[in-house]
Amino acid sequence: MSTKIAIICSKAFMKRIISIAQNITDIQLEFYLYSHPSEAPTLMKQIKPCDAILFGGTLPYLHTQSLLSEVPIPWNYIKQDETTISTTLLSLVAKHAVAIDRISIDVMNPAFVDNVLAEIEFHGQKPHVQHISITEPTENILKRHIALWNSKSIDFVITSIHSVFDELQALQIPSMRMLDATKSIIQCLEETKSKSLLTKSEAFKAVVGLLEIPKNTSIESTVLSQIAKATFSTFKQISTHSFELYTTAGHLQNALEKENLEQLIQQVEQPFKLAFGYGYSILEATQNAQHALTFTKPFEIYILDEHKNLLGPFPNTEGKISLKTDDPYVLQMAKLTSLSPLNISKIINFSNERQSAQFTSQNLSEYLQVTRRTTERIIKKLVDNGYVNIVGEEMTHQQGRPRKIYQLNFATY
Repeated sequence: MSTKIAIICSKAFMKRIISIAQNITDIQLEFYLYSHPSEAPTLMKQIKPCDAILFGGTLPYLHTQSLLSEVPIPWNYIKQDETTISTTLLSLVAKHAVAIDRISIDVMNPAFVDNVLAEIEFHGQKPHVQHISITEPTENILKRHIALWNSKSIDFVITSIHSVFDELQALQIPSMRMLDATKSIIQCLEETKSKSLLTKSEAFKAVVGLLEIPKNTSIESTVLSQIAKATFSTFKQISTHSFELYTTAGHLQNALEKENLEQLIQQVEQPFKLAFGYGYSILEATQNAQHALTFTKPFEIYILDEHKNLLGPFPNTEGKISLKTDDPYVLQMAKLTSLSPLNISKIINFSNERQSAQFTSQNLSEYLQVTRRTTERIIKKLVDNGYVNIVGEEMTHQQGRPRKIYQLNFATY
């Protein structure tokens, strides 16, 4: 199946990209043309269903940048860089024999021109460089080119803006468009296609959900059906008090982002546990869901992905803990303290999420969701091996023992 790419660009760029795209297999291009890059946001609202979006330059991308966070498909843009500048300057010098200092050139980043001239060890007078910014009307850049031409300061204009080129041509001022190298365009198209394929493969990963209710309760069939509907799942009953749901990562992510699932869960009165597992097979996803369920408490949702990252709990917080580690530092700590790498990872996350470096055993107990006694055993092992220091005490009541205040004594970043 071909990848459909919507391209927002000028008419001139459309002609160039059509001549190049035939070198790439399994892509379908659909063009949305502007007369000026500032029209790109309007064109964004006209795009029909497609697999990815490509902007024919940095300017249309910058004009639409604020809208892209809402776009559910991957996007890319043709970037102006030193290769573009050097290709264009070489073409100009070869075809028109114009001196470098008799050129006016507009670019997104003036440093690119300096870098190209430095690379070729050019020490003469530099060209007249006009900086393009979306905060400045392109008419101002056009006026500066025209002023330099009228004052006989230049013999040629290189422009990155197609509408400026058209105006210069109408005034019969010698000019050319910036040349995007064929290799760069092919690379950008291939990259856009790859982003789309990766997004699709991620979205279609298998997801298995496990819904568990206490033995002395029941769950209404309508609630189960609504959970399945919110996650686009099919389900089956695997025991009197547990159900399996089958969906994809894309559907589950969509349900979480829109908060459909969370809103539904908050309406359920009976206690329940719900966990999901990702995997590249149903078997792997089921195993991950079973593992995630061991962390889940009533009215919570956890997800364990294919990389053994534990996500959750939803809907209250969305943390991320890795259940698999190859960090030699964490493994060494685990070996010395006889704690699991998972517990070490949780403690590192606990430290990174706190506003204060100091903590009590109760603070850590609440984060780990284990008993105070278990937490104190964990802290003792860390203290005995120099990974935690006792830095003070606090009295929360007039009677009773003071609480010890701790501080981690190892790198957590």
